[in-house]
Amino acid sequence: MKKKIMGFIAIVAIAAVAGYNIYTSQNNVKLSALALANVEALARYEYPDMGITCNQSKHDSPGKCWHMYGECLLGAFIRFDDCRFSGYMSDSCVTPCD
Repeated sequence: MKKKIMGFIAIVAIAAVAGYNIYTSQNNVKLSALALANVEALARYEYPDMGITCNQSKHDSPGKCWHMYGECLLGAFIRFDDCRFSGYMSDSCVTPCD
């Protein structure tokens, strides 16, 4: 009788641990930066009829599609952030640098 009770307790304990592990693994979803970049790249062409409007110059405000990447020196002590064309409408940068 004692062996049956101990066996039943062992089965219940194993089932509880397995159930808890399944529960925690379902709620723990983390995507890497590579996976998120892949999703964004795939979703970018989801609407092919949508056009992207970029500024032709980094001097035009609001500077869409231009990304801030470095500094330029205007005069002896005046420094500004410079811009580089990225093609993404989420980027924005305006600079007096040439």
